[in-house]
Amino acid sequence: MIRSRPFSSLSIRRPHQLKGQIRFNSTNTSTTTEIPKSSRSRSAKWARRSLVTGVVVGGLWTYDNQFNASAVYRSLITAYIGLVCTIDYKINFSPSNADQIEALHERVAGRLKWAIDTNQGLYLKLGQALGLQAALLPRPYREAFGHVFDRAPAVSYEEVIGVFQKDLSLNPLDVFETFSKQPLASASIAQVHKATLKPRLGGEGEKGKVVAVKVQKPAIEKQMEWDLFSYRSLMWMCERLFDMPMYFVAKYVSDQMRLETSFKNEANNARRCAELVAQTPELKDDVYVPRIFGEAEGCKESDRIMVMEWVDGCRLNDRQQLEKWGLNLRETMDLAISTMSAMTFSWGFIHCDPHPGNILVRPHPTKKGKPQLVLIDHGLYISLPREFREDYCTLWRSLFVLDVPKIETIARKWGIALDANMFASAILLRPFQVNKNKKNAEKNKIPEKNQYEQQVELKERMKKMLENEQLIPRELIFLTRCQRMMQANNQLLGSPSSRVNLTARWASIGYTNSLTGSRSLNSVGISRWLKDRLDAFVFRFTLSIVDIAFWFTLQKQRFLPKEKGGWEDKLQKQFEAMAKEEFGIEIDDTVFLG
Repeated sequence: MIRSRPFSSLSIRRPHQLKGQIRFNSTNTSTTTEIPKSSRSRSAKWARRSLVTGVVVGGLWTYDNQFNASAVYRSLITAYIGLVCTIDYKINFSPSNADQIEALHERVAGRLKWAIDTNQGLYLKLGQALGLQAALLPRPYREAFGHVFDRAPAVSYEEVIGVFQKDLSLNPLDVFETFSKQPLASASIAQVHKATLKPRLGGEGEKGKVVAVKVQKPAIEKQMEWDLFSYRSLMWMCERLFDMPMYFVAKYVSDQMRLETSFKNEANNARRCAELVAQTPELKDDVYVPRIFGEAEGCKESDRIMVMEWVDGCRLNDRQQLEKWGLNLRETMDLAISTMSAMTFSWGFIHCDPHPGNILVRPHPTKKGKPQLVLIDHGLYISLPREFREDYCTLWRSLFVLDVPKIETIARKWGIALDANMFASAILLRPFQVNKNKKNAEKNKIPEKNQYEQQVELKERMKKMLENEQLIPRELIFLTRCQRMMQANNQLLGSPSSRVNLTARWASIGYTNSLTGSRSLNSVGISRWLKDRLDAFVFRFTLSIVDIAFWFTLQKQRFLPKEKGGWEDKLQKQFEAMAKEEFGIEIDDTVFLG
């Protein structure tokens, strides 16, 4: 018989008496679990901190995403990729992993490519800047950076309207009679729309004139400084961790990038280029710079919006269209090379992005059967200091008169420690022997090494070559790029032009114009006068020899269909072989063929 206790006799504990104690009863078994006060307190604190941290991080991410064009997030991606790549190299770049070096490069190059593709925008431009050195990097990097010259995704028409409203307090149709909602071209920092002017714009007789409207992508303004900071940080980190001179170009490249995002700066560059073309008799009628519409024509100017004359033409490397128009390929390419050479050696004001999409060709409006070049996209220009331009002119001319002491003097002045033959070849982008004292072939023969040993040796050679980085003219970065792009343009048309000779002739013009004072016999004396005449003879003779070799190559192309590759292709192969043999560098800069 079970007896129940009266309710009043049960022991009831109040809540405060149960604090810190939980009791479970089951028949005759009693278990007690106690939670210490300090543990509960710590758990609560961690929970509150986690909640606050989550709210703060979520708020910052939302702000960065919605109002800052994800600039901070993009920088964190860069920092993460940089850290992972650094750790990977530090662990796996070693003699014991010599057979895995190629796989290491592929992993790192893949991560860098992913970062560029993910971030887009200015990272495509920075990728192009890194691509300037891609020719000297292992194969996976050349492949990774090859895509940065391709078309970039466009932004929506609503975002274009936002740029107009913020910069001009207007909509596109308040300014133009018509305005294409879809861009006709899109690049890394801007896109181009086709429009027609309203009657009140452009002056009398301009009603309905077709124009190109270049609009900067809205995110660029917010992302630029963060992106440039990330780029400089990566260059600094690479120099510190890997002991390679890389950071010395970072500030110069950053400054050029800032200028390239200013459309007022681009408009000024275009106007100045047009003036210089008009002052150059050899180019005056054959090169055209589209008109920029600014305040004088009733168009408001902005750093993110630019209006220019619309000009139809084909890309410089569109061989099929050029032949359809009946334009001579050699005349077309000679004109393009002469234009870039005049900029370099005569003007000292250079369009530094001469890829085929920025040099258009059309049938000449007044000269039947002749080509006319149309220069567009004037965002990236450099100005050469007078002393550097004179040295550069002198260097080119010295290469053809075989003035070895002068070549070596300029190399030392620029802080570059290179064999004279290799330095000359790097400037000309073709094999060139200025020093005939060759060592015995057996002494020059380099024993076969594994990938680790090869790349360690290359690093040491690069450090030696750039032994005094403060003296290296930063302008050489873009000049070399321009030369390589023009060589690539020539290759894509089948090498119809003798690029080196044509460039050298313009260098000689620049050299002559840079001379101060009279060079007559009475002024300089018999010795200097005779030396000038001898140099002039050697210069013309050397160019003639190269012209003859070039002519024979053209004939072989014409009469021997199986003969593959043009003049520039042969020069490039010889240059690549020379670079590998004498300097241990494998060059393959097909990223410029586009």
